[in-house]
Amino acid sequence: MSHFLTHFHGPVIYLIVAGLLVAESGFGIGFFIPGELSVILGGVLAREHRVDIVVMLLVANAAAIGSYLIGYGLGRAILPWALAHTRLAEHPLLNRARSQLAHRGGPAVLIARFVVVVRAVMPALAGLSDLPLRTFVVFDIIGGVIWATLYTVLGYALGSAYQHVLKAIGVWSYVVIGVIAAALVVNHFRVSRRHRRGAGSGDPEREGREALPRHGSTGP
Repeated sequence: MSHFLTHFHGPVIYLIVAGLLVAESGFGIGFFIPGELSVILGGVLAREHRVDIVVMLLVANAAAIGSYLIGYGLGRAILPWALAHTRLAEHPLLNRARSQLAHRGGPAVLIARFVVVVRAVMPALAGLSDLPLRTFVVFDIIGGVIWATLYTVLGYALGSAYQHVLKAIGVWSYVVIGVIAAALVVNHFRVSRRHRRGAGSGDPEREGREALPRHGSTGP
């Protein structure tokens, strides 16, 4: 992508960076295009005087915040309908995640901003979970400003050495994803085992009462 962007100057670069950020978190294609890459490259190109660093910071911040709002809106408007036509709507793990996000999702929105792939799906999940818009916007703005400013300035400071940082970011992001996935799997099996135990063991006192003959009943 770096070679692709070097063919352009000024407004075209701003549009490309903003478009990639919106596509990543607004439409959930961050599995293929990590947003850090476009923002860091915007900073690198500012260092090469192809764009203005102040304008790039404004574009990156606006696109980072706006992309989350788009993803939230799509998650709230479309995902309930999509889930209603699949079996996922009744999955206990999804329902539990929706409940947790609805009540304590603000910090999760902020943290997800710094994790590759998770950042792409978090806005839609927050919208699906009915996280209050006011709460979402507050943490969206805080996370968007920190994230976009950090990586734009990092690209500007590093220049051509940015590729080494991108590799490190990618490795640690996938480590975090692996830890989260493992924790979710372990929790799923733990909850499933608890449900099986509860279903297999009834109430002993109730069973004992049902086994006793009723008063006034006569034998055969």
